[in-house]
Amino acid sequence: MSSTALPLRGIRVIELCWVWSGPLLGQLLADLGAEVIKVEWYKRFDLYRTRGVERLKNKVPEEVRREMSQSFHGLNRNKIGVTLDLKDPEHKQALLDLAKKSDLVIENFTAGTLDRLGVGYEALARENPAIVLLSLAGFGATSRLADMRAYGLALSSLSGLESVVVDPKDGAFLGSPTFVSSDPNAATYGLISAVAAVLDARREGRGAYVEVSQLEAAAHVGADDDDALIAFARSLGLDAKLPAQATAIIPTADENYLCVDWQGRVEPKRFDALRQTVSGLSLNHALVLLKQHGIPGLRVTEKPAEFGAGAAEEGTLLSTIHPVSGEENIVAAPWWIDGRRAPLRKTAPTLGEGNAYVLGRLLGWAPDRYANLAQRAEGGDD
Repeated sequence: MSSTALPLRGIRVIELCWVWSGPLLGQLLADLGAEVIKVEWYKRFDLYRTRGVERLKNKVPEEVRREMSQSFHGLNRNKIGVTLDLKDPEHKQALLDLAKKSDLVIENFTAGTLDRLGVGYEALARENPAIVLLSLAGFGATSRLADMRAYGLALSSLSGLESVVVDPKDGAFLGSPTFVSSDPNAATYGLISAVAAVLDARREGRGAYVEVSQLEAAAHVGADDDDALIAFARSLGLDAKLPAQATAIIPTADENYLCVDWQGRVEPKRFDALRQTVSGLSLNHALVLLKQHGIPGLRVTEKPAEFGAGAAEEGTLLSTIHPVSGEENIVAAPWWIDGRRAPLRKTAPTLGEGNAYVLGRLLGWAPDRYANLAQRAEGGDD
């Protein structure tokens, strides 16, 4: 495998994450070549293991159901799975021992969770001064909302991002009913921060505790540029009125859309008349008319058949065979390096599949210490 397609090869990451934002960050790191070790426990596994298969509860064996979710498979490819109960002193020490051999720990729990478990940044740094801990808590440890649990829809709403999800026809509020943008947005900010922090740690020999507030990351994307422009103008003593919108989206009679750059080219009243005329023309005739008036326009590609997963580029969907659920397609990483997509090296880990590698090979546990962890979990209280 060419190292150019895996630029983070040689970096080891411990993932203490579940649901969407943290696992997506882990998958992005894994797609770039990092060795990502996902930590779960048999009674406290990633909630996304059962997303979409809730109705199969008590209809198939639980050890099968928790491996069937395509939502989980689509966020956890290329990772190694290990099972550790972080409330067990022996397992907690195993995590700290693993940190000695790692570069980065990522987590997306409520602020303070790792400290309460005894595996926060100070504990990790005592074992490995060069370790980087990246937290994707909803609000950040210093926020007055730090102790509050939150999922994506709450964070997206609090940030103001939901307020800009409106019907383009009449401006009516729509919002995001389920798949909000705060989670993947936080993962993107986390990826930038994680890579930068690891590079700095390798250069300086000293790690860092990096916090990314999912709320602030969403607010950054959803910031109202008009409000910022008004405030800036007022601070300079200038007229705070905003200029008219420089571009407009116009539908055409053949169900296409044009983005036109009209401001400063024609008077607003003349443009309104042209808009009405264009809406009754085909795309090509509309472009000719606009060109005659010195107005450049571009066709907007917006139909799902023309732009979407599986249609934009060959290879957007990766065909895989999961050891439990069988054949399925998952969405590939959206980048190419030297013309190559991020390779699919393995499917999402089944629960505890990497115990022999992580606990046996990396940490030197004898087989009898990790061979019966599932049975021990069934017999324990937690």
